[in-house]
Amino acid sequence: MFNFQFSIMKHYAGVFPLLLIASFCSLYSEHQSRDEYLKAYEQRARYETILYDTMQNPGIYGATVRYAENRDLAVADSLLLNCSQIKHPQGDMFWMYPVIGTYLHGKGKMSAAAAAAVRNAWKTYAPYRGDTENHWAMYYASLYLAAEQWRNLPGSEWFNGKSSEENLNDAKEYLIHWIHITTTIGQGEFDSPDYLPEYMNAMTLLAEFAKDPAMKQRGKMMLDYLLADFAVDELGGEYIGGFSRIYQPAVYKPWLSGASAFAYLYFGTGGPVQSGWTLLSALSDYRLPQIIYDIATDRSHPFVNKERKRIRNILRYRKEMNPPVYKYSYITKDYGIGSLQGGILQPIQQHTWGVRYLYGKPTSTIFGLHPYWSGYELAMFFPEERKTMIADVVSSKGTYNKDDKWTSSSPYERTFQHKNTVIVLYDISPGTTSEHIDGFFPKNLQRRIVDPSGWIMCKAGDTYIGWYPLQEYRWMQLKDDEDNFRLRSYKLQNGYVVEVRSKDEVGSFEKFGMMLRKHLPTAVLKPGAVSVKYTTLRGDRMFFAFPRTRMLNGKEVNLGSYKLFDSPFAHADVGSEKLTLTYKNRKMVLDFKKLSITK
Repeated sequence: MFNFQFSIMKHYAGVFPLLLIASFCSLYSEHQSRDEYLKAYEQRARYETILYDTMQNPGIYGATVRYAENRDLAVADSLLLNCSQIKHPQGDMFWMYPVIGTYLHGKGKMSAAAAAAVRNAWKTYAPYRGDTENHWAMYYASLYLAAEQWRNLPGSEWFNGKSSEENLNDAKEYLIHWIHITTTIGQGEFDSPDYLPEYMNAMTLLAEFAKDPAMKQRGKMMLDYLLADFAVDELGGEYIGGFSRIYQPAVYKPWLSGASAFAYLYFGTGGPVQSGWTLLSALSDYRLPQIIYDIATDRSHPFVNKERKRIRNILRYRKEMNPPVYKYSYITKDYGIGSLQGGILQPIQQHTWGVRYLYGKPTSTIFGLHPYWSGYELAMFFPEERKTMIADVVSSKGTYNKDDKWTSSSPYERTFQHKNTVIVLYDISPGTTSEHIDGFFPKNLQRRIVDPSGWIMCKAGDTYIGWYPLQEYRWMQLKDDEDNFRLRSYKLQNGYVVEVRSKDEVGSFEKFGMMLRKHLPTAVLKPGAVSVKYTTLRGDRMFFAFPRTRMLNGKEVNLGSYKLFDSPFAHADVGSEKLTLTYKNRKMVLDFKKLSITK
């Protein structure tokens, strides 16, 4: 993944003050009308593009902006002809989408020499297709648009030896397949703060430039789909987890992720943020439907969001290729807490559960994990030889085999969440990598109290977090740029209970502490028999036995009943290819079978 994050809160006279006011108002005042929203959006979009008028080395995107705005065309040609993407192509699918995007914005405006240079690059540079879902979205969306532009060319004129029609058909077939599987059993690289941008750029280009009306409509509808998915789990510019993939340090500095730049651009939350990831969106004609904006910015009432996604393609060790992923989130105006069911759902960068809140930007989260790695995990998902996989992965994802990393799946971890209470259990086999579990606690917490009751009580502004460790542990201060804290426990049968409340929900922090002291879990922590009983601060009785027995008030919780989307705002059945969005008395339906949008 390329790093296109350029700057946060750059000051531009006349633009920045208006943007700061608009961003603040969208979070804390009445919803904007459609006219107000569109006016504020145009200011934010201009904030994204103005950077390329002032950069000393604006590169290919400097050309893109000038072509799109039909100005300084000689400068645009010079920037394009001298950019690295044309002179020294590299980057594979990350090369493809900015190059075809620039060409399409400049078509009919650029010089013959600039147009010829782009065409020649698509003949002579062979980009790798990649091996992940976001790679393929970028690869095939870019290839589709290129093949539409240069029709009736033989294979000798293309980098892969296929004719224009063959490339067009291959790309179309994959894109339709990906949209179908996403809208029937869920996305594989789901809810990723760091990989939302790749999908957004691919679909933005299709929506903006596809000649075929059906493909153009698919691009627009997938933009609505992706942003609606994000909007339900968004809080003040942060994505509420769990996540399929996220990088360090964004996992503990939530506003560093690319998704926050899109939250600022489309929702007016968080930020202001300038990011190269959002440029093609800022230049496009796509405008967020008002209902999605309202969903993203209304946190007047706490709500539960349940989603069903899918595990990426499993190649070994399992019979089912795409088992389901179950995501549960609870979101208020002050915080969000979310979780996946646990286990190996996505290799390398999984974030199984976490609390995120608005206080203490940018380090505004508490979470835990078992920092696991293995050739077995990688061989489940990648076709290469198992013995070499760890070294191959570490060459690009350097934290993968570190026992102090902050992103990881684990076959020895499971969760059970009910509203703002999460239980996490571990039953770790001896001899596995990392025979310990870790918890992340930011240094900037206002209070972090180890209470005699066993509860760790934390205050972050108006958000209160209680963490009850089931086994002994010790504190470690991290050698990062903020000296945050790690809770580490070396017991293999382990776990903790987490309660989150806000000032509005329970009153003072002291009262929260008094409530916690009256609610203590009881646990059985034996190899092969790890379980806990706990009565929440709400009075709900939870029983959780590793790995899959979840009981709420005496009734078994059936994760298999989850729909694709189930919240006050988003509704979709498994297999339906249809997403229904509701907000107060309004409704919007994305029907991918009919390729229709109804309101």
